[in-house]
Amino acid sequence: MNVANDNAAFPAAASGRGLAAVWLFFTAVSFLVAPLPAVNEPHYLCKARSLADPAWCTDDFFLQSANAHYCFLLLTGCVTRVAPLWLVTTLGRIASCGLLACGWIRISAALGLNQRRSYAAALLFAACSLVGSFSGEWVLGGFESKVPAWGLGMLAVAGWLTAAIQHDAPYRTLLTAGLCSGLGSSLHPVVGGWLAVCLCAAQLFASPGGLRHRLRGLLLFAVPALLAALPGLIPAVLFLRGSAAPGIELSKAGFIQVFWRLRHHLDPTELTARQWLYALIMLVIIAVGWFRLSARQRPAARLLLALLAGSLLLAVAGLVIGWHNVPDERLPDWRWRASLLRFYPFRTFDALLPVCASLLTVLAIGSRWPDCSPAEMRGLTILTLVTLLAALAVRPVAPPGYSAAQYAEWRQACEWLRQQTAPDALILTPRESFGFKWYAERAEYVCYKDCPQDAAGILEWDRRLWLLHEWTLNSSQDGRYDARDLELLRQRTDCDYILTRILGPFEDQPVWRGREWGIYRVPRGGLGAER
Repeated sequence: MNVANDNAAFPAAASGRGLAAVWLFFTAVSFLVAPLPAVNEPHYLCKARSLADPAWCTDDFFLQSANAHYCFLLLTGCVTRVAPLWLVTTLGRIASCGLLACGWIRISAALGLNQRRSYAAALLFAACSLVGSFSGEWVLGGFESKVPAWGLGMLAVAGWLTAAIQHDAPYRTLLTAGLCSGLGSSLHPVVGGWLAVCLCAAQLFASPGGLRHRLRGLLLFAVPALLAALPGLIPAVLFLRGSAAPGIELSKAGFIQVFWRLRHHLDPTELTARQWLYALIMLVIIAVGWFRLSARQRPAARLLLALLAGSLLLAVAGLVIGWHNVPDERLPDWRWRASLLRFYPFRTFDALLPVCASLLTVLAIGSRWPDCSPAEMRGLTILTLVTLLAALAVRPVAPPGYSAAQYAEWRQACEWLRQQTAPDALILTPRESFGFKWYAERAEYVCYKDCPQDAAGILEWDRRLWLLHEWTLNSSQDGRYDARDLELLRQRTDCDYILTRILGPFEDQPVWRGREWGIYRVPRGGLGAER
């Protein structure tokens, strides 16, 4: 099976102007939609720095919890030893967008799209991704382990498509695809692992040729994928085994993770009407695009749809496992449901929806588009660069939940703590805490955002939240936080300072005060000694 390319020289775009234009565009979108640091970047980058430098924020229990993405944290952590977090994140975004762009260009080439249509598909992909999602999954945004994992996964998809479309493709095409898939699994075992499963299923059931040919291709892909995944797979297996250690209430931790902290990603009954509508629209776009394809275009598109079908089966399995019409706490079989849903059965389908919708749409309507001339590609690259510069100037200045003024003062409070407290100080931060360790470089007693992923860590995170809830409730009953309340907090948490904008009034004066935020010292042993 061969797909006639409208541009015989297209592969050169993968290493030239076409790649540069898409790379710059993806980078522009990343900085436009996700301020620095983005929602998950403090979570991952601070964990990475802690792994490389255990003395940094040493009393932060989240940083000391087990690591689910060991390879990513190890590689990134090495860089945090020599560069500030903002620079590591910026370079990580650029590099990850480069991987995504390279994978996008090569998938486009395998499907027969020229430079102009590949760029148009990238624009449509970004638009579809920004409009919404099915389960909260995103690809273009900040820098965390799943973004380079998706970039390597796209390279794996491109290699598999090329090998399946071209019967005479060299064996190294599938071997390289498997290697990319395995490396993606090392960086993020769930993202890379599920995508590898879908690729193997598509190779076995949808790849052209006889059974022997399919099995040979499966072997050529799966062996390097498994070997390359081992650096991340082995720590992940040890991580899961540690979660199941004796004495740990694994089922309770699973309930907290699936039906409370991450229910918006993992519990299908939490999906909103808008999310269902988004998935339906994407599927309709894919179906319309498929029926508008010519007979010559369908063989390659069928392979892409086979990959999507594999992810759809995973999502349907997640729906069957997780669907319920009674409150979570009343589910008689929530234990086995939680144990399976924690592996994110919806995320691969969610990410592939905009990929397939954009590529099939452009493939269906763009057959008469001529390719770009060198001058036009330079123009596209310049236009994208201008978009990137504009994105840096107009990106959001505050994360969700903060006004610009609140966020600016929050950073001032963090800076005061960084400069005026001991490096081993332990801080009680508010529930809406964002990027505290990033800015203050001090340990937090507990952070709602920074929930560990191992069972012991989840249970400790839950215990600390409830302890603070009880302390706050009891302390506020008399309308004043007095010395006895602070002494009790010290006994139970060993916190040195409180950063808050809603607790109070306090009997003691703050050591730092802004318009909304205040910092209070927690006396040690009644003597007011500081760390």
